[in-house]
Amino acid sequence: MMMLGHNRLRACLMASLTIIVAALLSSLPTVSASQECLQIREEYDLRSLARNDNVFLIVYDDETAHVQKNICNKLRLHDISGKKIGPNGSATVFAHLEVTATTRNFASTLNVGQFPSFLFISAGIDDTSKYSDHTTIYKQDSDVLDTAAFSDFARKHVGFSPLGNDVFTIIFFDSVASRFVSYGNASGLNRLKQKGLALLVKFATLVGYKEPFKSIGKLYNRAFAMSLEYGIEYSSRHVGRMEHNLQSGNLTPAEYHELQQKIAILKSFSQPKTLTAEDDKKIYTHVALHIGLIVAALILILLPADRNSEEDEEPFDTPVIAKVIDDK
Repeated sequence: MMMLGHNRLRACLMASLTIIVAALLSSLPTVSASQECLQIREEYDLRSLARNDNVFLIVYDDETAHVQKNICNKLRLHDISGKKIGPNGSATVFAHLEVTATTRNFASTLNVGQFPSFLFISAGIDDTSKYSDHTTIYKQDSDVLDTAAFSDFARKHVGFSPLGNDVFTIIFFDSVASRFVSYGNASGLNRLKQKGLALLVKFATLVGYKEPFKSIGKLYNRAFAMSLEYGIEYSSRHVGRMEHNLQSGNLTPAEYHELQQKIAILKSFSQPKTLTAEDDKKIYTHVALHIGLIVAALILILLPADRNSEEDEEPFDTPVIAKVIDDK
């Protein structure tokens, strides 16, 4: 066989593209998120959690379930992994307890008067401990949740408000930004590396289409472009100016949030994190996958279409007609 048929080569390229795209989608950078809301079904669950960790517990009924869902959804967007955020130095886990016919008696032992109720339960509970010795309850003055007072209560006990303000960063892009900044205002080979890292983020944002990844990705792309054009100091200069604008008090809530989001991303450049070997490995893996995707796609595009001509047939595909030889 002189060469591989075009159809088979195309099939191999399509298979390669499928594998590469699947790998990129499976390793798609995600918005920073690490905190989950655990469900409490019985007293044993709560005592087990509170044995070594603080517990921030949301107690609710069917009519106030929307409050629990809202807070737990926002918690998934907070990157607080690795922080010791309790006043006693213990980590805090978040949990929720729905009051039903099955759990009503247990809920009554927590001394909650209305729903939703929010409890901070300090670590150190054992099988004989009283909840009252470990529990601080957020008390509402009305049926409407006072978000400011609730946020103050949460910050006092866990270090941040679960209501959040929907300001995100993308962990992988933060790593790329840190490697980008490490080259300084570079020239030559390091300048090419910086441009390659900026292209890596641009290609990654093309693969991801969901929000908030898509809109945040645009802000990262702009930060990389401006840093290439105006220098590494671009982010530091603009963070200071934006923080000054935040304190002006002349912003609408939407403008205030927009500035906070931009500051969070620019700080990935002005305050780069220390990269680990695992961070660099992820960057190199994404570089290799994107290069493979581009090369395979170009070959597939440039490969001539299969011509079903006689010259492309295998040597033995054409039947040979035997001739009868007369014996003389």
